[in-house]
Amino acid sequence: MRAPSYDRFTAACPRAAQTVLDIVADQARHAAVLQRRFFSLLHSNDPDIRFEPVGAMPVMWNRDEWADANRR
Repeated sequence: MRAPSYDRFTAACPRAAQTVLDIVADQARHAAVLQRRFFSLLHSNDPDIRFEPVGAMPVMWNRDEWADANRR
């Protein structure tokens, strides 16, 4: 069984997917103020998925998948 991919949600509801990322970023900032750890990972099978900046930060690929060729 494969894990659900964020790209499926993004394709179906792009605005909601972006909003979820903003909420996660907001919660991470709140946790940092309280000196708590918070992080989130999203899985996507779409090598071309893109998002608007979240919390004034760009959404980036991990270093192993940074190059387009490594995502295909």
